[in-house]
Amino acid sequence: MPVTQGNFIIDAYAGIPNWGNILFNQDAETSNYKVKGSLLSYGGRFEYMIADNFGVGADVNYEVSGASWDYISATTDGGGNSIDVTYTDTYTSKKLRAMVRLNYHFVQNDRIDAYAGFGGGYKNVNRTFTSTDPLSTDNNSKALIPVSFRIAIGTRIYFTNNIGAMIELGAGGGGLLQFGLSAKF
Repeated sequence: MPVTQGNFIIDAYAGIPNWGNILFNQDAETSNYKVKGSLLSYGGRFEYMIADNFGVGADVNYEVSGASWDYISATTDGGGNSIDVTYTDTYTSKKLRAMVRLNYHFVQNDRIDAYAGFGGGYKNVNRTFTSTDPLSTDNNSKALIPVSFRIAIGTRIYFTNNIGAMIELGAGGGGLLQFGLSAKF
């Protein structure tokens, strides 16, 4: 049975790539480089069908990205001798997005539900930079513009009347590719 007016749809998904961790690049001057967080983002989506081909809902997702690395700096000891000291810097970014979502369902049959969607809403970002270097200043910052958006195209493939898989390709507001499980009631 296709998705129809009055249906509730719930998606639980993971998204790839986590752009923050893809963009981190190890510098030749650093050592002991470690990625913080995951290459995945995680989220959930709820949709209510207000018409046979149009749904409204909410989309929430979360990701952690960052890195830590060591570097060597030359300094002098108390006796004026030059020594090399190893310091560790750590950067972490945590993002939580909550968006209102609108989906237009353009292909529907007993097993396939294809849609185009747009979402917009709030983005909370907490960035933290710490260093073991006593001359460095630790820093915390928030999102410059706390707004998130997503434009996407996706499909749900139902294995039973109510349970299926979903895949979505989109820009903004999470991973480029999102995939997971879907349930309709």
